[in-house]
Amino acid sequence: MTNQNQKILIICGPTASGKTSLAISVAKSLISLSSPATAGLTPPPSVNLLSADSRQIYQGLDIVTGKDLPSSLSPKIHFFGLDLVQPDTIFNLSDYTQYARQVISDSLSQKVPLIIVGGTGLYLKALTSNLLTYQVPPNRKLRTVLEKLDLPSLQKKLLELNPSKYTSLNHSDLHNPRRLIRAIEISSSLPESGLQAPRHCEERKRPACRQAGVAISLHPETKLSFHWIGLRQDKEDQSASIRQRVLERLDAGAIDEVKKLIKKYPDKSLALFTSLGVREIIDYLHQKISRDKLVELWTSAEIDYARRQMVWFQKQPEIIWYDMSSRQNQKLAIKLAKIFI
Repeated sequence: MTNQNQKILIICGPTASGKTSLAISVAKSLISLSSPATAGLTPPPSVNLLSADSRQIYQGLDIVTGKDLPSSLSPKIHFFGLDLVQPDTIFNLSDYTQYARQVISDSLSQKVPLIIVGGTGLYLKALTSNLLTYQVPPNRKLRTVLEKLDLPSLQKKLLELNPSKYTSLNHSDLHNPRRLIRAIEISSSLPESGLQAPRHCEERKRPACRQAGVAISLHPETKLSFHWIGLRQDKEDQSASIRQRVLERLDAGAIDEVKKLIKKYPDKSLALFTSLGVREIIDYLHQKISRDKLVELWTSAEIDYARRQMVWFQKQPEIIWYDMSSRQNQKLAIKLAKIFI
């Protein structure tokens, strides 16, 4: 296999579109290289898969977030980006980028094919561009002040501080205090704002400090290219797939999983409690809703999230889209494996 032109495959798309399944199929195709189209080529010793999911980074939230890797996964397929921190550890876009760029750098230096798979668009964009967002560490002092403001005050503050950022936010973000606070925090770090985010790590529990913007080391003659593949389904199939996944996760023990997390981590302000399904399960545990209502609300939340994911992804011109079905999986996997050849 040649590595003069280093290529990284990105498989993205909304929830329940089959991203992880396809990524594993591509990896299997690469390590076997047994099809007629790839006969005679030497397979790589291993394949790396990197998750780009903002909730699967947390330990203990396996069923709800769908860390559904097959138990028979080949030892030659290495999965990164899962279970990185405890639920009470602060882990933001900056932290993920540091981690992921190290995985990318190691994969390239070891000449191991890398597939990035996930539905958190901002994670993917941060890895493939120089977004200011991931270079700005949390400003605890500023957050303490902002958390005391109501929604209209936060909106007004962001509008005054960074009008272009304010107008770029969708309706959901504009009504999400946590995202508004982060946007204000980032905007406040800009040179022209007159406010500066501190350059040290917070004292609150979080990963060890690392220098922002880890460089990806490449040979001077090597070119790096990202190949974006998007998976999608029609709305009816997508809704059916999402509902089925909700039912499967409930049958697999999602309720007990959340119950254990509540007992271990009583602080409801932790990011894990914003994960889809968690809030609905908590309402069920408090007997506010029935199990049928839990299924309905969780499914609805996942469908709405998938819609917002697609709105974001459809604005990315580099993505090549495929309408996914189980019949296409293996055929598409072999096609995508050829990207690395």
